[in-house]
Amino acid sequence: MTALARDGSGMISIMTPLVFDAIVLAGGRGSRLGGIDKSALVHRGSTLLEHALESVADARRVVVVGDRPPVDGALHAVEDPPGAGPAAAVAAGLAALVDPAPLVAVLASDVPEVVAAFAQLRALREPAVAVDPTGRRQHLLAMYPGPELLARTQRGAQEGRSMRELVTGLAVREVHVGVDDVDHPEDAARHGIHL
Repeated sequence: MTALARDGSGMISIMTPLVFDAIVLAGGRGSRLGGIDKSALVHRGSTLLEHALESVADARRVVVVGDRPPVDGALHAVEDPPGAGPAAAVAAGLAALVDPAPLVAVLASDVPEVVAAFAQLRALREPAVAVDPTGRRQHLLAMYPGPELLARTQRGAQEGRSMRELVTGLAVREVHVGVDDVDHPEDAARHGIHL
């Protein structure tokens, strides 16, 4: 389905739907929150995992990665071994996709305002990474070139590797977003999330 859009001059153009796959990471240990499953935290009536899934609802395919029960309507993968870190989780998600779309969204399920933040990224229709208010790249709130990311994960074991290491050198645009993730109790409190 195509959509009509007006540009800055008032001209109407035809926009084709953005085709992308999504990997949602939901297997973190939440060690800085005393072992709480961050994806199960509730913000504005929905879990953080539900917010992440809402933000990629129109993806071609969605993979939820984590040692957890499968999510209806999504593929399921577990990093090897479970808890091996975000790069290993992304590798597991890409393996589940087999042939990723030209663009692959990678989202952690610990960002309360992920729907608005991801909308900013996807509006670019190209590889992009969120930059939080402190100026730090949020590698787990990004849209990456799928085939290139897949090739990188196939170059050896990803256990213990950081996302920064995995994606360094990829051509992505930075998008400054006014959101952050929940890592510490004070982050949860700031977003009105009760632990």
